[in-house]
Amino acid sequence: MSLQNAINFISRVDANADFRKSCYIYKSQEELFSFLKSENIGFTADEIEDAFNVLELKCQTYEQAGRVKEVKAWFRLFS
Repeated sequence: MSLQNAINFISRVDANADFRKSCYIYKSQEELFSFLKSENIGFTADEIEDAFNVLELKCQTYEQAGRVKEVKAWFRLFS
């Protein structure tokens, strides 16, 4: 598992609408994590929370922070 995988996932969800839409078929965080692990981009719930925190700290504009928070809110829908 990897913090970097979680950061890459957040970036991919933000930048790739098709990838984000493909995640909608999963009804729970566990199902989504299982899919991501099969794609070799697995991470834990703790690692994604850390990734969100890291990315929020690195933001230099309100727009960047807003985008990270949007992905965070989207991801939490799987909880």
